[in-house]
Amino acid sequence: MIFTSFSFLMFFMAVFAAYWLSGNARARLYILLAGSALFYGWWDWRFLGLIALVIGVSWLSALLMARPNATKRAQNTALAVGVITALMVLGVFKYTGFFADSFAVLLTRLGLNADMPTLRIILPVGISFYVFQAISYMADVRRGVLSAEVRLSRVALYIAFFPQLVAGPIVRAASFFPQMDRPKRLGRKAVVLGLRAFAIGFVYKALLADNIGPLVDLVYGDIDAYTNGAVVLATLVFAAQIYFDFAGYSLMAIGIARLFGYHIPRNFNFPYASASITEFWRRWHMSLSFWLRDYLFIPLGGSRHGRFSYYRNLLATMVLGGLWHGAAWSFVAWGLLHGLALIIHKIWMVHLVDKVPPYLALPRRFGWLAGFIATQAVVLVGWAIFRANSTADAFAALGALSGLRTGGTQTLSLAALLVVLVLALDHWLGATRWRPRHKLLYRPEIWWAGAGLAVGLGLSIYPMAAAPFVYFQF
Repeated sequence: MIFTSFSFLMFFMAVFAAYWLSGNARARLYILLAGSALFYGWWDWRFLGLIALVIGVSWLSALLMARPNATKRAQNTALAVGVITALMVLGVFKYTGFFADSFAVLLTRLGLNADMPTLRIILPVGISFYVFQAISYMADVRRGVLSAEVRLSRVALYIAFFPQLVAGPIVRAASFFPQMDRPKRLGRKAVVLGLRAFAIGFVYKALLADNIGPLVDLVYGDIDAYTNGAVVLATLVFAAQIYFDFAGYSLMAIGIARLFGYHIPRNFNFPYASASITEFWRRWHMSLSFWLRDYLFIPLGGSRHGRFSYYRNLLATMVLGGLWHGAAWSFVAWGLLHGLALIIHKIWMVHLVDKVPPYLALPRRFGWLAGFIATQAVVLVGWAIFRANSTADAFAALGALSGLRTGGTQTLSLAALLVVLVLALDHWLGATRWRPRHKLLYRPEIWWAGAGLAVGLGLSIYPMAAAPFVYFQF
């Protein structure tokens, strides 16, 4: 079910009514758990067994680590078995075909027979997200951040909670489990905040992202036919599309969870307002960035073993983070680009910026502008690699961005620039925390009328078949 589909509206109304008509906390937990199972099974009921396996392994692993007589070795073994099992599930379903195809290509280039069977395994929706949540739960139990949960149903709800199940945000168990025990009340504030977040997310998705997508598909479906300017504009539009699509999903997930009395973390903080690549990753897909830091970068050694190890661990984290996004070398290249950019920024800030002579130093505003332009350039190059359908298309897109390619003759309407202007306005108003000065604009009915108008406009131009979210494929 897509959040913007009619079937989800019917599903949500049924679960919402059953949840709040029940006054029993345990009954509400099981209502949410049953709703989450139905929601996930709607995609393909066969994958319910897969998520049940991940839930069961996580629950059992945590219980084994929490035994009173468990030694550190036994705890580490239980953690390793649980994490490896979860990663094997992710690896088999997401990366088997990728590694098999890459191995076949390598054999062919070496002049060897590469007549291997082609593996086409269906990728279960949301597997990357719920596997990461399972790993964070097991790791936090081992670290002593939280106690192992005895009741399987509570672990199941944490991993399978339907608002953020298929595309995040990635929620920490330490923040989610206490919320199960808090008394729930459907107050006015929760309803207003929940509906507001959902409405903004709906506008992002239905009004903006889904109408931007065809423009991007048009160009990236046949890059050779388009001029360099058209490819550059299409890449800028894709930057807007992926933001509005993914931020839209995250906001809708946050709003839906709030309507059930749960708080899940913010996932985007106007990332294109960043003036450094480090700042970008503090604002873009924040739950994944923090997960990679806490459960990959730090366990690899972080910055504890010298400068070289720090840069090596940072690069490895970003490359693996890129591979997490998709089973293709383009995602590895995307992660590598961002990893190198982060390293260069760290070197500049730690070792070089203070050595710039005062007479060469830029004024503060110009320095911010230079950082902003450099950051957007790196991000845009990354999105070109990320969106390309093949290696050849990626090189063609990079050639267009650099102006070194001889492009085709087709152009993209300059009306697409309106998309970029909307993105800029969204970030300017959001990042600067703009608030209206006129008292009339603070009246709630004005805001609700505006939200209703935007949602109505989104519905009026929304296609009959709801488009899937971009990050569902990851």
